[in-house]
Amino acid sequence: MSGVALVAALGVSGTSASATGSGVWTVSPAGSYIGNAGTTTLGGGTLALSCASSRITGSLLANDADGLAAGTLLPSMFTGCTASGGAFTLSMGPTPWKVNLLQLNASNPSRIDVSISGVTLGMSGTGCSVTGTGTLYGQYDNSTGQLLIGPTTAPASQVLAGAGTSCLGRVNPGDALSFKATYTLSPKQTITPPA
Repeated sequence: MSGVALVAALGVSGTSASATGSGVWTVSPAGSYIGNAGTTTLGGGTLALSCASSRITGSLLANDADGLAAGTLLPSMFTGCTASGGAFTLSMGPTPWKVNLLQLNASNPSRIDVSISGVTLGMSGTGCSVTGTGTLYGQYDNSTGQLLIGPTTAPASQVLAGAGTSCLGRVNPGDALSFKATYTLSPKQTITPPA
């Protein structure tokens, strides 16, 4: 088992999905936030990385007409990361990624379905180089103030390993790449969908 380092590049990219309904999305108190998570896992194919904790930063708009690019998310720190098969480096960029507000969750009225677009995930180690781009899905829970990235109740990740991926058969081009964590946001946000 060995440590995993994080390299983050700055920039903006990606597209987003729209919300349904009329009116506007509102977020309170909005503005800048920090999110801290415990166990954070990333991977694809048979490759799995696990970090003891991670942190994100970003900002949210107070009002947005359709939920498109209503916020930003920047992965900023990963600690206590381990993986099987040698040392791996994570790269995440260009960042920040875009946070898109989609709809009220059909099963839990405290949660808002979200997507995170413009995502680029990279994992590299001995004999292994993986880069994927696409969209992650998650939920924001108004009752707990937590952003859940990659919960089992959300659509599957659409971040796919690119054509240049080579990882000794552990990850192949076209494989879905995962990112799973539960971030507690500070300050706690309240997100209200359009009426």
